[in-house]
Amino acid sequence: MKRFFTFSNLLFLLVILIIFSACGKKEQSAVNGEVVNKDKETTGETRTVEHLYGEAEVPADPKKVILLSHVSWEGSLVSVGVKPYAVMAYDNEFPPHLTQELEGVKALPYADEINSEEIVKLDPDLLIISDRYKPLYDQLAETIPTVVVEVGGDWKEDHLKVAEAVGKLEEGKKVIEDLEKEATDIGERIREVTGDQTFMAVAINKKDIRVFGRTNHATNSLLFDDLKLTPAENLPEDFGENISIEGLAKYNPEHILDVTYFNSGEFYDSVTEGEVWKNLKAVQKGNVHTLSTTWGFWDPIERKKGLKEIEELLLK
Repeated sequence: MKRFFTFSNLLFLLVILIIFSACGKKEQSAVNGEVVNKDKETTGETRTVEHLYGEAEVPADPKKVILLSHVSWEGSLVSVGVKPYAVMAYDNEFPPHLTQELEGVKALPYADEINSEEIVKLDPDLLIISDRYKPLYDQLAETIPTVVVEVGGDWKEDHLKVAEAVGKLEEGKKVIEDLEKEATDIGERIREVTGDQTFMAVAINKKDIRVFGRTNHATNSLLFDDLKLTPAENLPEDFGENISIEGLAKYNPEHILDVTYFNSGEFYDSVTEGEVWKNLKAVQKGNVHTLSTTWGFWDPIERKKGLKEIEELLLK
C-alpha cells in the first residue's frame, strides 16, 4: 500500500510538472510573441524622414496624405501608386494632366496662407508641404507628421523627397529612370530634325511675359537637360525672367514653346497680334508650338505627357 501510494504521488507530481512546464512554455511563447510584435510595431510603424526643417517621424504606410504646394507634387504621389486624400486646386479644379488620377480627392482652395484648424479637422496621418508654408509647419509639426519640401530648381529632388515621405523612394527612383530613357530617345529624334536650331519657352501672363531660362526650373531641365535642345541666345542662365512685349526681340529663337496657362485675354492678344511677336523668326516660320501641358513639368506624370506632346508637335 505504501509502495502504491508512493508511486501514485510520483505519478501525480510528474503530471503536475508536465502541466506547469507546458503552461510555462506557452506563457513564454506568448511573452516572446508579444516582444516580437512590439519590436515589429516599433520598427515598422514609423520612419524617420529628413526634410528642409529637420526630421519627421512619419507612418510607414500613410493612408491619409494631404499635400499643400503650388506645384503639382501630387503627380509624384500618383506616379508611385499613392492617391492623396486632399490637395490644393485652382477654382476647385485639379491640374488638367491629373484630372482622372485625382478623381475623388478632396480639393482644397489655393492660398498663400493656410488655416491650420482646417487642416486639423481633416485629420491627416501625413502632411507634405512646400517651404512657403513655414507658419503652418510651426503650428502643426508637433501633432501631425509633416515633411517640408523646398521648391527648388531640380524637380527630381522634389519628386524623390515626396516619394520618400510616403515610403516609396525606390519606386520614385524607377520613375525617374524610365523618364530619362524616354527623354533621351525623343531628344535624339528631335535633334535629327531640328539640328542646332534654337528654342525658348514662354508663358504669357496677364500683364507680362515669362521667359524661361536655362537652369533651376523643371521646364528648363526638360528642354535643355533631358531633350538637349539648343537654347536661344541671351536666355537667362537662371530660372527665367518676366519681360515686356518689347523684350522678346532680344531672344528671337527659331522655335517657341508656348506654355501659357490662359491662351486668351486682352494682354495675350496684344502680344500675339503685335508687331514684335509677328517679326520673331519662330512666328514667321510657323514654329510656335502651343502646349496644353502647362503646369511647369514639375511632376513625372506631367513631364511624361509634356514629352509626348513636344514629340508630336516637333515631329508631326
